[in-house]
Amino acid sequence: MSDGPTVVSPDWLETHRDDDGVVVVDVREARDYAELGHVPGAVNVPTEVFRDPSSVAAGKLPAADDFAALMREAGIREGDAVVAVDDANGVNAARFLLTAIVYGHDGPLYLLDGGLEAWLEAGGNLSDEDPDPEPTNYEAERDAGAPLVDRAGVEEAVEGDAVVVDTRTAAEYDQSHIPGAVQLGWEDLLEESGRLKPEAELEELLADRGITRDERIVLYCNTARRLSHTFVVLRDLGYENVEFYEGSLTDWVRAEAPEWDPVELKEQVRAYSRGGGFEAMVEELGDDVLNRLKLIGLYHQKQRGYFMLRTRAPGGILTAEQARTIGEVADEFARAPDEYGGADQNPVFGDGFLDATTRQDIQMHWIEIEDVAEIWDRYDAVGLETMQACGNSVRNVVGCPASGIDPDETVDVQPVVERVSQRFLGDHHYANLPRKFKVSVTGCHENCARAQIQDLGLTPARKDGREGFVAQVGGGLSDGPRIASDIDLFVDPEDVDDLVAAMADLFMDHGSYLDTAVNRLRFLVEELGPETFREELETYADFTFESAADAERLTTDYRGDHVGVHEQADGRSYVGLNVPTGRMGGDDLAELAALADELGGGELRLTPNQNVLVPHLGDDDLERFLEHPLLERYSPDPGPFTRGIVTCTGREFCNYGIIETKNRAVKWARQLDEWAEEVGIADDHDAIRVHMSGCAASCAQPQLGDFGLRGEVYRDDFESGRAADMGLGGDLGDDQFIDWLVGKIPIEDVPSVIEATVQAYEDDREPDESFAEWTNRTSNADLREIIAEQPARDPPAIGTEVS
Repeated sequence: MSDGPTVVSPDWLETHRDDDGVVVVDVREARDYAELGHVPGAVNVPTEVFRDPSSVAAGKLPAADDFAALMREAGIREGDAVVAVDDANGVNAARFLLTAIVYGHDGPLYLLDGGLEAWLEAGGNLSDEDPDPEPTNYEAERDAGAPLVDRAGVEEAVEGDAVVVDTRTAAEYDQSHIPGAVQLGWEDLLEESGRLKPEAELEELLADRGITRDERIVLYCNTARRLSHTFVVLRDLGYENVEFYEGSLTDWVRAEAPEWDPVELKEQVRAYSRGGGFEAMVEELGDDVLNRLKLIGLYHQKQRGYFMLRTRAPGGILTAEQARTIGEVADEFARAPDEYGGADQNPVFGDGFLDATTRQDIQMHWIEIEDVAEIWDRYDAVGLETMQACGNSVRNVVGCPASGIDPDETVDVQPVVERVSQRFLGDHHYANLPRKFKVSVTGCHENCARAQIQDLGLTPARKDGREGFVAQVGGGLSDGPRIASDIDLFVDPEDVDDLVAAMADLFMDHGSYLDTAVNRLRFLVEELGPETFREELETYADFTFESAADAERLTTDYRGDHVGVHEQADGRSYVGLNVPTGRMGGDDLAELAALADELGGGELRLTPNQNVLVPHLGDDDLERFLEHPLLERYSPDPGPFTRGIVTCTGREFCNYGIIETKNRAVKWARQLDEWAEEVGIADDHDAIRVHMSGCAASCAQPQLGDFGLRGEVYRDDFESGRAADMGLGGDLGDDQFIDWLVGKIPIEDVPSVIEATVQAYEDDREPDESFAEWTNRTSNADLREIIAEQPARDPPAIGTEVS
């Protein structure tokens, strides 16, 4: 194994880069290496090819054979002197050198201090010539003396006399760290230029942290990248007893992650509900229990001691008895106490209401722990469940709300949805994923379950005379929105639950339990790449994978909603009722359930657009149903804005909400519908989709709307107030998210901005051109100008732009 590594200057590199046996390795992306130029003669071994993205928990070392193949292709021999170069202040180059140490490279190893920027500042030139190295016979195997430690080694170090060093930032360290570790960020060793600080300053920094040459030193970070730079610097300074934790904090946190059992937790809460109540529960189980309760469908509201309760409806299907029970529970228990306004707490919806969600759940507010035992008893009697409606588990499975009754469907997906739901419900193994796991299954041709934004989305296909699904993975919204990737996989209906289990197992093994901001499944798919993800997934599956290349894909369109009167396959009808913002009174849902019992087939169905379907209506019953007074509030033929409004819970109850959404959206929709009638465009549009989230999260799926809104706060020289960022042109039919165009529009100005934008579209659109198509054709600069010309007050209403 090589001694060192040694940190060298640009002058040293200029002197020695043409020496025999010296190889300069540039670890930047291949495109940057080729297009931006590189140190003359340098070979390219990009970071992404020598860090194994499928090996998260155990670090990211490639297999020995894979590393040897990279070295052979780069023309490197076992005894060559290797100088690693990057444009990231040396951290990626250091990782390459650390990998070479682990696999027993015999020659000297060097890190260019300051990387390419320092090279250029020192007068070095760049070349675009490919050195075309001659392949070698490089062999690699794990060195028995490699300075690696596992979790047990770190535990031993913590308990012993070793110094465990966290090489991440101080902020990350403060958030969580290995007990007993000291913090020394790798960038603390650098000057602003990216070059190493003088040796005297480095020694002082190390001494301040208790890091000395006679101590055993163990380094870690998140995934063993940043620690590499610190390792190289310490070895260069002569610190010989330095090791590193390859699994790093990702592995440590995974092992520390609690195993929560939803069945056991539910029984605990049921016991507190019957005796002791909220305060006793928190005192005895700790404040952390409030986070755990998500696993059984309880979210603590911003009002202490009160909860949102979420109820699962797999595929959105409820029996009339179940819907009646939910409505009665909401009417009885989802009521604000007097201290929060009582019956008058909400000026638009009153009290005792519930919300249909975009995942075909139902949630209600103001629930107290003291009441949940009674609620669950009522739920148990009719087969309802709240477990795993929330939390880091397999969530409620979304299905086509017209499953089994759509005359054009390929597969009745409800049996598949039920099978998946039952397999994972209450299973503590699948209730402790790195993050939530969302699945949709669609059997119709219109992709109404929105496969493109799911962790796993299945849409209908036909292969060799068999009907099944093609799989898309890694979709999602919020930070880092991503359209799901097609992984060339045809799945038979009976294999769907096995596929979900395989993905969940892969997610647990390779997903990160560390950073909740970037540990949704889509980030893992992006990191691995769809092809590698498929290959890895197949190793977890209990069935043989089939290519979908020759399958007939049967999704032909994207359907926004199911509002209106529609014919069923059996000749009867179903009616889609618009529920503005998804909110309705509990008594209204109970009354609707009674109507479904009396006139329909005793069933209600929830849609991903927060609406409700009433199926199985014969001709005479359909006529009676359409005449019922309840349909004055929940219309099958609403105005275009009322039909298209989708919102999250908003500031009313949510701890993260910046703006109130539900009341505001209903008022806006009515106002905008009246405007559309006045200007004569209401009949030209089935729906104008306005999706409004109360914060930067994507609970209302703002990226999918014609208009996407997310809550903000504005401040200018005159005043401050609530505001919204605005984006335009979402369309899942074309796999298109909105472009966020303008930020911090004062909230009272939003309706006038929407009116002006829709009017501009009406004035400029071509025949049959959709709103999304028009926004694509119109430059963002022109769209911003349309918005900015509509201030509702002085000074101008438009704040900062969003890039």
